[in-house]
Amino acid sequence: MISDAFTHSTSDTLHISFADGYVFHVRGGQITAPHQPCPCGDLEPVHQITEYREAYPQAQLSLTDSCNMGCTYCSFRDRVHADAKPVTIPLETVVQGLATHRRRLVEEEARYSRVDFGLAGETMLVRHMHDAVHTMVEEGLADSPVSVVWAGPMVTNATLSMTPELADKLGPPQDISLDGPKDVHDKVRFYTNGRGGTYDHVRSVLDRVLARHPDMGVSAVLTAYCTDFTAIFRHLFEDVGARNIYMKPVNATYDKDYALNPATLPAFRQGYAELVDHILAQPPQGILARLLALNSEDFFMRFFYRVKDRAAQVYRCGAGKSGTYLDTNGNLYPCAHFIGKSGWHIGHASTGVEDSERRKYLDLVVDERDVCSSCPSRYVCGGGCYYQAVLANGDITKPDEVKCDLIRFITDLAVRLVVTLREEHPEVLDALPSPYGLTDEALAAAPEADYLPAARLHPAPTDERSVIALGGPGRVRGGLVNPADLSATLTVGAEGLAVELDLGDTPDAVRGVRVRLQPLGQRAFTLHDLAAQQWPGERQLRCARDGARWLSAPADRFRRIPHPDPVWENADDVELSWEEAQVRLVLPLPEQSDGQAGLGVNVFVDFEDGGWSALTLHEPFAVLDRTHIGRLRLSGPEAEGRPGAEGVNGRMPEGLTPIGRWAGLQGNTC
Repeated sequence: MISDAFTHSTSDTLHISFADGYVFHVRGGQITAPHQPCPCGDLEPVHQITEYREAYPQAQLSLTDSCNMGCTYCSFRDRVHADAKPVTIPLETVVQGLATHRRRLVEEEARYSRVDFGLAGETMLVRHMHDAVHTMVEEGLADSPVSVVWAGPMVTNATLSMTPELADKLGPPQDISLDGPKDVHDKVRFYTNGRGGTYDHVRSVLDRVLARHPDMGVSAVLTAYCTDFTAIFRHLFEDVGARNIYMKPVNATYDKDYALNPATLPAFRQGYAELVDHILAQPPQGILARLLALNSEDFFMRFFYRVKDRAAQVYRCGAGKSGTYLDTNGNLYPCAHFIGKSGWHIGHASTGVEDSERRKYLDLVVDERDVCSSCPSRYVCGGGCYYQAVLANGDITKPDEVKCDLIRFITDLAVRLVVTLREEHPEVLDALPSPYGLTDEALAAAPEADYLPAARLHPAPTDERSVIALGGPGRVRGGLVNPADLSATLTVGAEGLAVELDLGDTPDAVRGVRVRLQPLGQRAFTLHDLAAQQWPGERQLRCARDGARWLSAPADRFRRIPHPDPVWENADDVELSWEEAQVRLVLPLPEQSDGQAGLGVNVFVDFEDGGWSALTLHEPFAVLDRTHIGRLRLSGPEAEGRPGAEGVNGRMPEGLTPIGRWAGLQGNTC
């Protein structure tokens, strides 16, 4: 059992050493096997930043404090009417809050933002306000620098969506709470006025939504009432069928019997260890399916991916540094959890965030905090939740010691899981999501800099066959099918780009082919876009045996949550031939305007088991040289052979650094 493999680990400020000889190197993030040399003598930098910037600066508009539920662990219920605030937000306060948010977007030169409708209360209780607030978002941010703003209710308890008409209006990226099996859920999530638990009602809505959107988010709060996290996960994964699961320990003061505190910490630790044991007890496909079903920001999985991908968190999150968290009385708070907590506001919508208050949070860089700078988990943690620090110690600078102990345990557990997968199931580790890598030049650049990958598609010598291999170790994500003889040939001709695929000996394993074309240059695609995983101006083609289709991508600047279903239109301008083991397609290339640095191109092959491969996996595309006609060859980090494993973390080609070590932009992880 993995839970027995690391009980005798030791640590110092630079290493976590395990009894069997494996070592996690804190600053560089490498995991070395027994008897391998220590890499700490030649440390690569942690790419620190001078000012915090966020990929998606967020505005949280607490539209109402009203809720039809009385959840045991709800902290907002005690804040209704606090500081003489109204239950429902006045619309003029929304206008002020959006003006404050706009100033932040201008200051940060943000390309993207999101505006969430509430967290303190149930936002569906005031859905009559949503259209008016959407209009205010569009008007208030019209002259901001953002390219796209997503706005709407991100979280709902789903109890007000029991009619099919309302349930059908829910979908990703929204989230529905279900805390586990009926007895677990109903113990903590129930209606007000003694009307009983909500499980049956939530489940009926969730079943309907998941039938349409299998990737709908399902979140569970973990409490001391049930530390059998395996049972909770199995219910959500096996019984409910959720495939986007987010589980997180409750935020609470130590005196609550459901809290994570010194007395319950051992049970929380055991719960996580047993969950990992359960996952590893499955066959490889089952291990992969369960790991993929856990959201990358699930409380355990965030640490797992940070370890696997050698990320470096210099801050815990964006609290107090970015975003606008607005209460019904116009007070601004550091993050959504603080909303309405008396004495902890950091400004007002009419005047903005006070610089002195923001500085308190900007000063919380993990290396400059005495309590964190010597912790071996500091770069996979970033300093601990500021809200939980206040609940435990009344001070944002003093992390909750119990949560710190749990995080150090989870860091050890994440290291052991990475090691176990690399030793026993390397194909599973390779199939998990992997970050893009950045060149040294990109690591030193600002977020608004144009992004150009190292991968290039050049004209090939006339005597070179120019076959690009797609299969092989480390070349598949999301599945375990991996035809080793899969290859592609690319040619630029008068009619456009021709793609020929040899499907090898297992053509039935291939479900489809995709091509992505991304304009480059003059801020057409920036490092900000890469970090935010957005593709402005991209054209995406999807081909299957029954034909080719272009994605009709939304062009609206202001987009409502939930996201609409994608629309695919017949690609009459694409020539497609799909024989048994050969696929050939010819697609027109977009006109190249003055100032463009080229065209980003990537070709994906989708497999029947849900996996996929591509020309470039560690960069989003290769730059196409359009000055010549003829066969193309691929150059760059992924062209010469296949990337080897760095220690036992994961694969990354030489010359690229995982984007999680670039702190030009941060993701605001709750």
